Amino acid sequence: MQKRSFFYIFLLFLFLSIFLLVLSGLGLTSRISSAVSTVFSPLQAISYSVLSSTKFLNNSQVEKLTRQNQDFQQKLVDQQKLIADNKALRDQFQTQNPNNLSLLPAKVIGAAGFIPGVSSPETFTLDQGKINGVKVGEGVVYKDIAVGKIDQVSDSVSQVVLITNSASSFTVKTMNSSNLGVVKGQGGGTLILDNVLLSENLTTDELILTKGDMNVNGTGFPPDLVVGKIKSINKNPSALFQKAELQSPLNFETVSDVFIITGFK
Repeated sequence: MQKRSFFYIFLLFLFLSIFLLVLSGLGLTSRISSAVSTVFSPLQAISYSVLSSTKFLNNSQVEKLTRQNQDFQQKLVDQQKLIADNKALRDQFQTQNPNNLSLLPAKVIGAAGFIPGVSSPETFTLDQGKINGVKVGEGVVYKDIAVGKIDQVSDSVSQVVLITNSASSFTVKTMNSSNLGVVKGQGGGTLILDNVLLSENLTTDELILTKGDMNVNGTGFPPDLVVGKIKSINKNPSALFQKAELQSPLNFETVSDVFIITGFK
């Protein structure tokens, strides 16, 4: 019985083979192929349409999820900025010094010429300008630490020269004995205490504070801002003055929020 079934199947395939050879000789195979395509093309079109719709739906879902993820990331960044801003404001206004002064919060939005690991910041560009009441000469602080003074102002931004800038110099005093001197920026993030009489006593790690040079318009540094502490002392017996190298408590490379002293309250 199995042999008979196999024989019939063999005859069927043999017949089909001979039939296709005949059609090929008559040039009819292309017509049959065309007919078959005509019959099955609607099914093919429907299948492609269904598949395309499914793909479009998936892409739409992916794009929607991508947008939602981007929105979430932006909200997270904004929230972190708000937390940082609130912390900076809270820390600043909990600081006792400077007191009786009007402080304008500002963000550092640029530092010309600064390349991390290569150079130190010499100036900051701040996001506050003339329309916010900023004027040339106003002091800039972070908590009770001197940052620099405003030297350029446009309508919406301003530039502050940092205390470490070689163009910066101002009068200071030692914390312990109130000896007077002048702090001069040396560039590259360094500070020198100069013009201290040779007879005066300086000690390592002693804090150096601003003497205060504010004018009636409210520009300048108030007294008792922290400038830095003494790292080393250069005392030459044949010189009139002694010098000391200072270290600011601020890492100017990472400062992002400061406060401009816009006058008295």
